[in-house]
Amino acid sequence: MFSNNAVRREIRIAGHHAGKPVTITPQADPIYRELVKLARRGNYWAVLTVNGIHQLAAGRLHQNNIFVKPDAVHRDGTEEFVVILPGCRVTAEKRPDGSYRVLYMQADLNYSELMDRAEKPGLYEATKDGDEWQASLKKKGKIAEREDRLVAISDSGYRNPDKAASMSASRIAEAPFSGGGLRVEKNGFDMHFTPGNKRIGGLINYRDSVRPLDNTKLYESALLLAKTMYDARKIKGVGWIAEFGGSAVLTQALKILADRGVRLENHTAFLVRPRTSPNEAIKAAHAVGLKLDRKFSKTHMLDYIGNRDQLELIFNRWRKEDGYTGLKAITDMVEHSKSLQGAGAFMGSLAAVAGLSASAPAPAAAAAFLTALGAAVGSAATIGKMGNTMVSAWLPNQHNKLKSKF
Repeated sequence: MFSNNAVRREIRIAGHHAGKPVTITPQADPIYRELVKLARRGNYWAVLTVNGIHQLAAGRLHQNNIFVKPDAVHRDGTEEFVVILPGCRVTAEKRPDGSYRVLYMQADLNYSELMDRAEKPGLYEATKDGDEWQASLKKKGKIAEREDRLVAISDSGYRNPDKAASMSASRIAEAPFSGGGLRVEKNGFDMHFTPGNKRIGGLINYRDSVRPLDNTKLYESALLLAKTMYDARKIKGVGWIAEFGGSAVLTQALKILADRGVRLENHTAFLVRPRTSPNEAIKAAHAVGLKLDRKFSKTHMLDYIGNRDQLELIFNRWRKEDGYTGLKAITDMVEHSKSLQGAGAFMGSLAAVAGLSASAPAPAAAAAFLTALGAAVGSAATIGKMGNTMVSAWLPNQHNKLKSKF
């Protein structure tokens, strides 16, 4: 109060000619200016962040947007919230007159370097060199402009993008529209990679599995994927194939596009053993107009999460898709019932070998179940087909390594 320095005024950064005014505090302005510079240099993640802030003026950031996290409503009527963007968390407030003010910004201005080191999500081109798959970062985040291009959305938990590409290659070949493993190996594919030490979803992460849209840890990755999908919207026949926990990233990305009214009517999608709710994924797929194959997902009979809401998924397909007739719905219900019966019989056998309950493991018991399963892997050859089924269902990465032993 005794300083002779002039008080810096808030600066309007959007809404000059239309929409609601968006101002920014002096504390947040330097970071915003650096992001603008990066965006002008072509850093696509910075473009996303700057555009996200500017969209406040158009009123496009509301509580239905997946990456907006509500915070608090103050007595004076202002509403504080956090916007999660690539490399940046923006704390802003909505005032009673409808205008917005950016209060704070936390940004990784070296985001591009982190992407180069595969420490942030990114898009890669996967090609096979001899017997090895190699993944190369695509700096612009755009897929190859080829009709019927296949794009994998990988799970987390891989040590690097090359390993993710190797595991994704065999899995995307299982999609009905992929053309099989030979086509995948010949043409390669693009891959959206989400780094992380742990896999996404699954029985242990039960809450994230059944409510994939609420998993804030994936918002950054999902927004980057949504931008990739938006840029590819005019390419015909693109197939988006999520493997395991990648289903959550795809679900969130589709929801982001749906909230903006984007349509992907020339594209399709498929889930390979999803570790998050396939019913949430199908609803998001319908919202953007994806053309879906007869089968939308492939699950193992012991994939608890992947099978959990299949009946709701079947009903939603029958209600929303013209080509998905009542006969197809009934057929899928019968097949789903057979899968559940097979799972029940298998769990009874498993109880005798591993000393577990014959019922499907509850989320709270998942850790104990997997511990017992891990101990059984070493003797899988001695328990015949049941060992193979068990390992392939619950430890799929290890199963790929042990195939030759069965």
